[in-house]
Amino acid sequence: MFEKALAENREAIYAILASSSLPPEAATPSGGTAFMIAPGLLVTAARCVHGGSDPGNPPRTELSLVRAPDIGRGTERATLVSLDRGKGLALLRIAAPRSAAFLRVLDTPVPIGTQCAYSGFPRLAMDPAPLPGASLIEMFQGAYVSSFERAAGPGGEPVSYYVTDAPLVGDASGCPGYTSSGEVFGMLNCPPGDIRSAVPSWVPSMDIVSFALDNGVPLPART
Repeated sequence: MFEKALAENREAIYAILASSSLPPEAATPSGGTAFMIAPGLLVTAARCVHGGSDPGNPPRTELSLVRAPDIGRGTERATLVSLDRGKGLALLRIAAPRSAAFLRVLDTPVPIGTQCAYSGFPRLAMDPAPLPGASLIEMFQGAYVSSFERAAGPGGEPVSYYVTDAPLVGDASGCPGYTSSGEVFGMLNCPPGDIRSAVPSWVPSMDIVSFALDNGVPLPART
């Protein structure tokens, strides 16, 4: 069911790298996943841009990325555009991207029970440095949307999020969650701590759309 969506969406899914180079056959750790939502503009989880695994560290202002189909073919540089720690979102920009492929981000909720999936690159802590042999591995996981929750954030602000029944493959923060048609309903934002006991939580696509608009970037429709 998801073969076509996965094949199309991976054209716009990127690994965030711990280093600035990715030579062929390299064993390279991932710092998380980002995905393009408009030509040159990407979204990722805020925790993927911190300088190390401690969320209190200042964010990196420049990052090295590699698009899923380009693994082994070199990297691209991205700069941090905006960071919203409350929502758990970060916007990145590639000035002259090799590919203009982007994902369509829904501006309305999906029904409970929707069959969905996520794909990307499990995040590894960057301090201390990963052991030799840690590799950049692309993964895919299917799921169903279990609920849409509303709660109060750390500062009392309203926060909404999806919950799915997907088992987590490591820290998959930043991965896009999408329906069988390939449309993005949310971004996976794994909580700190023991991932094995965590419930998958998703920043809703509506928050991604609003975040982009707040930064002057209306999202185009995918044809």
